[in-house]
Amino acid sequence: MKNILELKKSYELSIKKIEGKKLKKDEELKLKLKEAKKHLHQIRVYVRTLSFKNTQEEITFFKNIKPGICGEIKFLKLQMAYKTEKPFVSIEKQKKYIHKELRRLESKKKKNLNFYRYIKQGQTTLDDKYFIRGNEQLALFSQTDYPDIDPEFTTSHDLLACEVVTYDLLTEFYKQELHCLHNIENGCYNVSSEKESTIHNSLSWTASKTDLIELIYSLKCSGAVNNGEVNIKEIIEIFETLFGIELGNYYKTFGEIQNRNKDQTKFLNKLSLNLVRKIELEDA
Repeated sequence: MKNILELKKSYELSIKKIEGKKLKKDEELKLKLKEAKKHLHQIRVYVRTLSFKNTQEEITFFKNIKPGICGEIKFLKLQMAYKTEKPFVSIEKQKKYIHKELRRLESKKKKNLNFYRYIKQGQTTLDDKYFIRGNEQLALFSQTDYPDIDPEFTTSHDLLACEVVTYDLLTEFYKQELHCLHNIENGCYNVSSEKESTIHNSLSWTASKTDLIELIYSLKCSGAVNNGEVNIKEIIEIFETLFGIELGNYYKTFGEIQNRNKDQTKFLNKLSLNLVRKIELEDA
């Protein structure tokens, strides 16, 4: 058990070192996941050849130590999935997405509510049935998220204990995301649940509002955002949040752009001209 505790401590130290590097979130998640998997594998190899001194040591491992690491591994994977799957549209739609994920978590929790309470309330009466290997109840519990169950490294309920850890971590993560979005809505752009700034209030739009609306409509019409499958209002809201600006009646402004006698896309033409000049200067 001493070696297992040392590996657990080594894992915790490696995670702290990664966090101390202040990496980009995607890179940090990948490194954390790599370390977690590496240490879990080392612990697995050790446990498969280990005879615990007594049943209490075995219970402690499968009730607390293994679920802690496995739960974090699943949490890291779900964070990475969230990064790519969440909608990059209006704040309101992002909030709805998170609330949907929270409801899904709660639904999953309710399926094993009695066991969840057992763990959270620190009960021990069934520990010798839940967290000792070789229990014939193993086949009675669905573990669809873990197809490669190793009977020498698994008990009837240790993977459900992992789910409890993941539930707690993920619930807190989603709550922090909602808090971050709330702060963005209220102009507190430098608040971030992941220690990285999502929107900086140092950014300000210094061209005219009409120019910005011209740019936004061009992005929408060209299919540059979500292949064009996005409401113009959603793109407007993103830019209003990004620059802390009110664009007002953008439909009316776009109508004025349409009614220009000449040079209808004068801002876009200006952007193109300035970029060409920049390229020519770089090549000179």
